[in-house]
Amino acid sequence: MKMRTLTAIKPHKYGTRHLTAGEDYEAPPRHAIALVAGRKARFADKAAPAKAKPVASAPEPEPENVTAEPTNDIDRLRMEATQLGIDVDRRWGVARLNYEIGRARG
Repeated sequence: MKMRTLTAIKPHKYGTRHLTAGEDYEAPPRHAIALVAGRKARFADKAAPAKAKPVASAPEPEPENVTAEPTNDIDRLRMEATQLGIDVDRRWGVARLNYEIGRARG
């Protein structure tokens, strides 16, 4: 079946996908015309190019003086809370972690 490439103009749901503005997707011609008429999408300027397969090459060696990636603030706070004996919930944000660490320190 021939498919038309569309670009979402504003956020909307198509099928089971929640699309955001600027996202490209494909739809059958009948659906594509309805989405364009309803101003949810526009026809894409050009068909999406086929993705080229990456060429297998030898991995580049890492420089010897590279240090480990610095962890972000929330990971550092989670580690600090764990060291203080706090049972950390992964849903907690920075504010809650700071609060719990402050309570544990006294």
